[in-house]
Amino acid sequence: MEFKPSPKLKFIYWLYALPAIVILAFITLLLVVVAPPAALIPLIVLAAIVIILAIWIPRFYNSITYSLENDHAYSKFGVWWKKEKRVPYNLVSEVRLHQGPLQRKLGLANVDVFTPATGTLRPELSFFQVDYELALKLQEELRRRVGILTTKERRVIEEEMLEEL
Repeated sequence: MEFKPSPKLKFIYWLYALPAIVILAFITLLLVVVAPPAALIPLIVLAAIVIILAIWIPRFYNSITYSLENDHAYSKFGVWWKKEKRVPYNLVSEVRLHQGPLQRKLGLANVDVFTPATGTLRPELSFFQVDYELALKLQEELRRRVGILTTKERRVIEEEMLEEL
């Protein structure tokens, strides 16, 4: 099962860059009024940032590949520095879904895959900026493949075991 993040990822990255762009634009406008020749430097920096982002954001989005294979979860991404991660299901200890406020507004979520191997609170692998509905399905599918039971599933099994006794 191969999939990609939502195309809304591009919009989010532009929103992340917006404060820096606005600050540089404000400095440029201020310098145009106060010292017009000095405004050229922040204007060049602003233009360079916008051009680099206009090139990098789509390339970064196109570089992202996620998949759930028979025996492992996989992600690959990166424009300049490529990252490729494989996490075997037998090493997975937790699968979490989380959303920030902006992700909630845009209907996105991250599915984080944790293993005890790293010894940190960071996920070993993250399927980031996927559509929320897909994230729910991914979380459920990963938990099924790993063998992590929900509370309801655990309760049903416990009740069946008690009935047998």
